[in-house]
Amino acid sequence: MNIYDIKNKANEVLRQPNQLFKVIFKNKANEVLRQPNQLFKVILYVGIIQALFSALSGLFDGILGSIISLILSILTVTLGHGIIVASLKVVNNNGNLVDEKEDSLVGIKRFGQLFPTYFLYRVVVALAGIVVGVIGMLLMYTMITDAQFSNLSQLVLMYVNKSTISQDEIVNIVASLSNVFSFVFILVIIISILSVYLSLTFGLFNYILQKYNYTGLTALKESSRLMKGNKWTLFKLEFSFFGWMILAGLVSGVVVMFVETIMPIPFLATFITVVVSTFFSAYFYDVKRNTCLAVFYEELDYADKNSVEL
Repeated sequence: MNIYDIKNKANEVLRQPNQLFKVIFKNKANEVLRQPNQLFKVILYVGIIQALFSALSGLFDGILGSIISLILSILTVTLGHGIIVASLKVVNNNGNLVDEKEDSLVGIKRFGQLFPTYFLYRVVVALAGIVVGVIGMLLMYTMITDAQFSNLSQLVLMYVNKSTISQDEIVNIVASLSNVFSFVFILVIIISILSVYLSLTFGLFNYILQKYNYTGLTALKESSRLMKGNKWTLFKLEFSFFGWMILAGLVSGVVVMFVETIMPIPFLATFITVVVSTFFSAYFYDVKRNTCLAVFYEELDYADKNSVEL
């Protein structure tokens, strides 16, 4: 299985409304015609809820603001699960069962059931990066000289205290720390690669959670098992939407800049910004991307259950 087969299958699913219109009763056709549009709406509704939470977190300052922001961040961990639910329905020819409002609220209504698995996934990915980062910092500490440590401390203090020094001094300090910066850059690349690898390895846990109700480590292990030999395919599939992501980001960025200049109320500015970004993401690529990911999972699951070599 390659990304072209996955995208062709996704296109067939998204084109079904026009093809089926010719052969089924009009009322049934109207239900099927809404499938891609329903998935778009679910993505948009989830984005609106996310926008509301983001805007609310900006209304408070200080410790209270940090606490509220943390609570709202926790509540949004499972928010995107509604998109998983809707995309699986569409791919399995049950698009007429998609309920935009109900499906978009699945992540909130089933928070207690979904959160432990979503949280565990994030902890595993984050913890792996932290461990590698700490090991890297310890290695760097053994390699750095006293003079370099002093210069690095000076840079940190200068940043914290917002003090100024001459450009020549900055150039000299940076030059003396060139090998340190190179090491840090390599370390960041390693952590990024590890994060991508783990994201690909456990990237199907939410589909497994939805379809088979596997939770926690069981869902992560099942995803890891299914992804053996298929990580490169998933990477290429995700990367194939990179251009559309850039385009959506550019278009939404222009609109966001315009909104921020004419909207004096921070709450509304934040809300509109997130909604606009979600809209253009869904319009340009996210409906197709989520359909492709659901097709990818269903194909792997079908082959696994029927012992078919992909």
